Amino acid sequence: MTMRMPADAVAVLPQVLEVLGWQGRRVVQARALSNWRWVACELDEAEHETRLREGLPPAADAILLRCVAHRYPDFLSRPAPVRIEGAIAPRRTWAAARNNLGGFVSFGARVALVPAAVARGLPVAVDAVYYGFGVVALEEPDRLVHPPEPVAATERTWMKRLVEEVVYDAVLRQTGQPLPVALRVG
Repeated sequence: MTMRMPADAVAVLPQVLEVLGWQGRRVVQARALSNWRWVACELDEAEHETRLREGLPPAADAILLRCVAHRYPDFLSRPAPVRIEGAIAPRRTWAAARNNLGGFVSFGARVALVPAAVARGLPVAVDAVYYGFGVVALEEPDRLVHPPEPVAATERTWMKRLVEEVVYDAVLRQTGQPLPVALRVG
């Protein structure tokens, strides 16, 4: 099950990606960290091909990730199957966008796509600067109201790998890419 995105947000998505400098990135709906959001990313074709050859599917569940990491000790240090640029939350209110994006701080830039009246409000101006959120007005998708703060490189944790795997799974399912068929055991 995926969440339904507002048609007006879908229509302006190419302009939003361009103003963010994310043109050419895939945008998928992913339930990463228990919230549905749009995630802009790029598939690592070489790692995907390697995983197809090895029959290694996305480890998009915490238990599966743990099992795969146990079976393949170098799994957590392998290249990420996707490079995540950031998350975009098209919402009608600032509180809804902020709540959706809050937990994504370690994984990529966070951008709220909200109506212009909301985007230009004082609470948004204060929160966006303080917490590093990007803000784009739905009616003016070619202008950044507030640019997102760059995400500092952090050590790769199992949680970061889990989010990469969830997004990888979403990319494969939503773009019709081939899925590795099964784990090779033994």
